[in-house]
Amino acid sequence: MAQLHRRVPRLPYPHLIALAVLLAAAPAAAQEGAEVLDDEAPEVQRLASLAQQLGDEDAARRQAAHDAFMALEPDDLPAIRGRIQRIRRGRPPRNWAVDIMNRFRRRGRTEDGAPDLVAGAMEELAQAHNLPNEHERVVAMAEPALLWRALDRMGTLEAQRAAFPIIGFDEGLWVPEARNWVRRRGAAMTAAALYARRDGDRFVRSWGRHAYERTGADEPGRAIPSMSPEQLPDVIGAYAEANIQGAMRVIVSYVGHQRRSVRRAARAAIEEYGGNSIWILRTAYRNEVGEHPPREWGWQHVAEALYARIDARRMAPVRAALDEGIAARDAGDLEAMQASFDEVLARMPELEEPGPVAEGYAALGARSMSAGDWDAARSSYRRAVRIAPRHESQQRWLAQIELARAHARAARGIYDRAAYRRVLERAPEHEGAQAALAAIRPTRASPATLSTRRLIFGVAASIILVLLGLSLLWRPRREDAVEPADEAFAFARTEAPTFDDPFDDTIDEADATLPDAA
Repeated sequence: MAQLHRRVPRLPYPHLIALAVLLAAAPAAAQEGAEVLDDEAPEVQRLASLAQQLGDEDAARRQAAHDAFMALEPDDLPAIRGRIQRIRRGRPPRNWAVDIMNRFRRRGRTEDGAPDLVAGAMEELAQAHNLPNEHERVVAMAEPALLWRALDRMGTLEAQRAAFPIIGFDEGLWVPEARNWVRRRGAAMTAAALYARRDGDRFVRSWGRHAYERTGADEPGRAIPSMSPEQLPDVIGAYAEANIQGAMRVIVSYVGHQRRSVRRAARAAIEEYGGNSIWILRTAYRNEVGEHPPREWGWQHVAEALYARIDARRMAPVRAALDEGIAARDAGDLEAMQASFDEVLARMPELEEPGPVAEGYAALGARSMSAGDWDAARSSYRRAVRIAPRHESQQRWLAQIELARAHARAARGIYDRAAYRRVLERAPEHEGAQAALAAIRPTRASPATLSTRRLIFGVAASIILVLLGLSLLWRPRREDAVEPADEAFAFARTEAPTFDDPFDDTIDEADATLPDAA
């Protein structure tokens, strides 16, 4: 900055300070390209209402708000970022924040004895409504704890970076919790640590330096190979964006990785390093080809030539199996085609050109449909859709899956008109679905059939009327009733019967075993 001041001697000192602030904030601004919703957005307002509900007197409503925070998903990240920006502007006084945070830590503990802020916050919120002067401040401290837990549960790098502003809340009061975060997650925080070291907030940068050492990110030769294939793209991109030169030699070894996402991340990282990677690329080219690249080649030329050789070597067995499968398909040998395509997918699950393979499995599905093997047809068409989800025949294949399901149900005697209509929604000209609907549509009876039905109904009605008349004429024979000798005897019989009272409403054991009529 002093050099800059000498080069621009007429620059006023206050402007120099402003320029320094802008330059210091530039890395943070470059990292914050993610979407952030405004305070007035409905999604942000929903989070604000959940925060208010945390301070409700009703325990059930507080728990419902807690559960809603824990159910947040990656799609909610723009709203979470917007909400964090809003609550950052309205923090409690420092002394209050320290006191409330200490209460959270005392009340909530994990199984291993570490502080559990969320558990402590929920217990403290149960008492907050009894302390009107503290109510809003307790809620203001509890909400970031719940948001942090929600972001931690998502487990993605994007969610971890969304939690960075919380680390800087209340003048670094949350830094110890962030260090516990590293202790719990370990190497999964490597990429986040690399980004945090360049954040615009000094507390986040301080935590990033701690996480950088604790996760082993300072040794890329060990850190990168220890990552899972799912974590590799994020970690490789983080090293490249941080411009850590020691990681280039490791990253270049992933430019030919079997998984497409890792391969693309490594090649994008080489682009990020640019000309600094020239000697690493020349060494990799010599190891791959067996000779040095021409001296006049720049780093981009060397990289393109290296990638071409790696792709050709990697794709050689795949292309051979792919060509064999296509030839077998054209010859009508679908069994040989399936064997070849299964080998292709085993070697390379993510195909650069998935169309021919998907079409082959669709042909298997069509053959199974013709044979009436509905389950096999559905399996083949589903595989075709998974392999090439953007194929021009995707809707047709989805219609075939629905048709096979409807045919399978019809084979069991269940005729699902709605399923056939769904087929026609995807493929309006589908003859199979049209024919099936026509076959199960009820037909009008002929006049002769209607006459026969009327005759049968008339005879049945006449028989019913005759039986009804006979029942009215028939009377059961009454036996003479036996009267009691006197009224006293009758009263005695009523008060103390010698047999079970037919009107007794108690339930005996036999009745108790019967199922409920309802």
